This record gives sequence, C-alpha cells and structure tokens, in this order.
Amino acid sequence: MKPFVASAIIGNGRILATLGSNGELHRLFWPCIDRLQHVHLMLPAILSPALGDRGVRLNDEGNWVYSQEYLDDMGILKTVARAKRSKLEVVSEDFVLPDRDILVRAFRFTNLSDKPVPAVFLYYSCLHINESCLYNTTCFDQENDVQLHYRHDTWFAVAGSQETADYQCGCGPEEFLTGSFNGRSLAMGTSGSQAWNLGVIEPGESRTVTVFITAANSRQQVVENASFAREQGRNILLKETAAFWETYLGRLFLPHGIGHETARLLKRSVMACKMMMNRDTGGIIAAPEFDETYSRCGGYAYVWGRDAAIIAHAMLKAGYPEYAWDFYRWAAKNQFPGGEWPQRQFTDGELAPRWGDQVDSTGAIIWGICQFYKETWDNTFIEEMWPTVARAGEYLANWINDTSGLARMSWDLWEERFGEHAHSFAAVHAGLKGAGLVARALGETGLALEWLETAKNFREHIYNYFWDPCLGRFLRSAWTSVRWEVFECHKKEGGRIREVIGPKGYITYEYFGDCTPDAGLLGLTVPFGVFPPDDERMKKTVASLVEKLTNQATGGLKRYENDCYIGGNPWVLTTLWLGMFEGISGDWESAAGRLRWALDKRTPLDFLPEQVDRKTGETAWVVPLAWSHAMFILLVNMMAEANEIDRLP
Repeated sequence: MKPFVASAIIGNGRILATLGSNGELHRLFWPCIDRLQHVHLMLPAILSPALGDRGVRLNDEGNWVYSQEYLDDMGILKTVARAKRSKLEVVSEDFVLPDRDILVRAFRFTNLSDKPVPAVFLYYSCLHINESCLYNTTCFDQENDVQLHYRHDTWFAVAGSQETADYQCGCGPEEFLTGSFNGRSLAMGTSGSQAWNLGVIEPGESRTVTVFITAANSRQQVVENASFAREQGRNILLKETAAFWETYLGRLFLPHGIGHETARLLKRSVMACKMMMNRDTGGIIAAPEFDETYSRCGGYAYVWGRDAAIIAHAMLKAGYPEYAWDFYRWAAKNQFPGGEWPQRQFTDGELAPRWGDQVDSTGAIIWGICQFYKETWDNTFIEEMWPTVARAGEYLANWINDTSGLARMSWDLWEERFGEHAHSFAAVHAGLKGAGLVARALGETGLALEWLETAKNFREHIYNYFWDPCLGRFLRSAWTSVRWEVFECHKKEGGRIREVIGPKGYITYEYFGDCTPDAGLLGLTVPFGVFPPDDERMKKTVASLVEKLTNQATGGLKRYENDCYIGGNPWVLTTLWLGMFEGISGDWESAAGRLRWALDKRTPLDFLPEQVDRKTGETAWVVPLAWSHAMFILLVNMMAEANEIDRLP
C-alpha cells in the first residue's frame, strides 16, 4: 500500500512525482498532474557480496539509514542511503526536466570501506499504466538498449546511462533480487527488470548509473526521449534543470531584512505551487493525489476555484503575475455557461467527481480577478477577463433573492454542510463588489452601479442575518440542512425548524442558527472584507474562535469545534488565516507567532501539511497542501508591507 503522506515532490507541470523519505518513487502522474498515475512499484537495488547473497532494495529501511534534502532549495531531490551493516553509501538525485517529459534518477555508489566491493545495480519497474493493471505490455528494445512499458497509446521507457548487462521482462519484485535474469524480451504484463554491472568498486571510489524514465504517446517518441536523455547525460541535464530553478526562484519577492528560515519556506512554497499547476492549462490542484480510492477522504488532486484563487493571489504577491494570469485564463475557459464554477474540476477543465457545489468558489475567483487588477492595473487583463466577470457577476446577483435580499443555500467551504453559510455569503459579497469594480474600470457604468449597490445592501443583510446578540458573535450558518434525527432533536428543544418540500415531493429538514465556532468566519474580514478588523462584532467572534478552536497541546487552530476529520487536528491554513486577521488588526506579534508556529510544523523538507497531529504536533495529513503554502506567502507579504518582517526568523 502506498503511503498517504509524501516526503517530497518533483515535477514540471506535466510530470508530477511523489517520493518517500527513503527515496522511493511512489507515484508518477503524466501527462496531467492530477490523474493517470502510472507507477505500481519502482525498486532500485544493489547486489553485492558485501550485503549478502541477494540484492538489497534501496528502499529497505531495515538495511539503510537515510537523509534527504533539495539541492540549493531547487526542485532537485537528493537522498543519501548509508548501509547499516557495511560501508556502502548510495546517493540518488531525482529531478524532472523543465521542458521535456523526462524524469532523471542518478545513483552514485561509493565504497567507504578499506576493501574492494564488486557490485551490480538492479532496477525493477512495474507500471500500471493509466492506473490499470490490465492490458499492459513490457518489452526490451535491444536495438536501443531500453526497456519499454506500454498500454494502448501510452508509452514509458526506462533506460540506463550505460549498457544494460542483463534484463528480463515479466520478472517479479522478489525474483529480481537474485540478479539472475533470463533475457526474455517481451511479456504481456506490467513488470520488467534490468541490471548494470558496476564492476569492482575500490575503496574510496564511486560508480554512477543514471536511470532515465521518459513518457510519450508513441514508441518512436518515447525512445527518442530516452536517446536524448542518454546523449545529454546526467551532468548536462542537472545543470539545465538547476538553471531553470535558479532563474525561477530568483524572481521571488524576498522582503528586505527577511530571515533565513522564512525565506527558505517562501522558496519552497513557490516551488510547490509551481509544480501543482498544470503548465498546459493553468489549472491548480490542491495537493498531489495520495488517496486514489477515497478510503479516507474525497481526494485532493483537483481544482477548487476557491483554493486556486487564493493560491493564484499568493503567487501574484510573491512575484509571479503570469502564474495568476494563467489560472484566471483557465477559469475563463472552464466557467459554466451560467457564470458559475462547480465544486471541483480536473486541470483540463472537465468535471471531477463531486457531491455539492459551493458558491464561494465563484465569488472567490471574481474577487481574485479584481485583486489582480488592483495589484497590476493591467487593462489588458480585465478586458480579457470581462466576459468571465460579467457572467459571474450576473450569476452572483441572481444568487441573491430579490425578496429577502439573502443568498440561496450552498455547500460550505469544508464541503460538509448544505445551508446558508456566513463564509459563502462573504464570498458572494466580495465577488459582486469585485465585479462591480471591474465593470466601473471598463466603463460599464450601469452594471457597476447595480452590482456595487447589490453588494452594499447584501452586506447589511449579512450583519442582520448572522449576528447573534445573545451569543455576542456571528453564527457559522443560518438555515442548514440536517438529517431527520438531528431535526427531531432541535424540534424537541424548541429550536427554529422547517420542512422544505422539493422536487418530486422529497422533504429537506432544516434548522436555523448553527452557532458552532468555525474558522471560516474569518472570511468575513480576511480576505473578503465584509467587515473591517476593528468591527467589535468581528473582534468578539474571533476571540471566541481563539478560545474554542486553539489546540492546547500543540498550538494551532482547528477548523471548527468538534471537527472529527482525521481526528480533528489543527490546520496550518486556519492558523495562518487567524494570523492574517491579527495582522490587519495591528497585533503583529500574534501574527508573527502564527507564522513561527507554521515554520515549526513544516516537514523536514520544508513543506507545509494540511494538518498536524493534535497530540504530537507532527505532520498528520496531506503534503504539500498548496493552500497552506499560499496562506504562508500572504501572511509574510502582509508583514513585509507593514514593515514587521523583522519579527520572523
């Protein structure tokens, strides 16, 4: 079973790969970063008398001690494995070429002993191409000295930097450790093995073999890719990849006086966000997929409009306006005819599996487009975006009931409840206001006045509807759909309830006044600006959130009271969200404390997870989460703009 939590990622926007802390390549997505994962097993091993009479897999944690880092903070992963029972060291470098569908795995074997060590490098590859174990074939192309895997029109090549000594198609994961291959060149199956003779490694000497994994939609192209990689070699390809990342990271806005630790995590954040954008389409996924069967969640490798708008805005602030523009072009291309966006989509724009659409995505995207214009004052951008904004503005205006002045029901930002939610209403307000501002900038005076006035009136309705004077704070939700048994409990307690008869006579049970403290209420101020941070109602609401949602054992903020998803852990993004509110409220020391907490909870490779364990404070779920990294970027930028950056390490 593949792990849920990855240690590292490498990619180029078409290839996205996840690896473990032992360097094992667990997943490889191509040609889209959000689907079609091809790797079942990729097992490098070394066969040497110094290690026994069978090959030892490099991912066998019983035989090796590991360390791992990114070279100079770039997208080049280095894993060092030191044998526990012999003086042998293996250094692997994994990276993806920025402009070609080629993944490079360079292995350097060093003899640290005082005796010669004969060795053979073994490599087992088992691919379930297009996420299927059916209809695969493995063959060895003797003319080009390369192992091929194919299924229909999807081809992969696994080629070594030196001539293959032995091979076998149809070899099993235990059988390959013997190193005794039969030269079978064609097998209707998923696996194959190769061996490269390292010769006798003298004391202090090293041997290197590079494995090139290439992908294409034809045999000719995949072989050409492998030949190109082999001709260029590891050194040139590494140099080109390093130059790409050096240039890319060199564009990052690093505030004057920023501390080393904060700068390092900023670099990792923009690297992660870059890898999680489909370079062909501009779609941004929440995280590399890790739960393909939905065993514990609904999956993460999809585009949520709300999340992606926040990520795009963060990358704009970080110095990458083209990244944000590419996403908004994706949004424009994949907007529904009615003006909205669905719950989630694939990065090619097709509908993803979903269970309930969320109006806050539409509001957030239009808010983001408006923010892009405010940052850049680029008229070309808003002229290009105007048809998208106009459709969404009309959609959001129609989402509000003319009689009551309130928005219709929707799923909440956590995708768990259907109802009238304060966060959703805040996003509608921000989207309408943003559409009005864009319309005014383009001379669409009539629409600008209509949408801005609607947003203004809607703001008052939000206050009157969600403020609970008895509790002294805002409600999470007004009318909310619930199960019948919950409805009956509220009925017995004298709560405000109603039954709504829908199509074909189906009854929905609803109650009014969900007062659960929820971090989504921060959205009333940050980022959607319904109420200013000095509003006494917001101050009281946020004080309640801090009191009820702070994890006393590890710090950090839960999503909401009695959250049970993955045990109910504190989330990095909610903690940073709180820091953003504290910052614009003038409490910069508290805001800095939230950032320091996030820095403390980053993984060994400087990724931010979605959640940290409520008891231990260790990484609990989803690595890396793009939304977490985006919130980190935004809060650091807020502190820089306020000249408070010196509070950070």
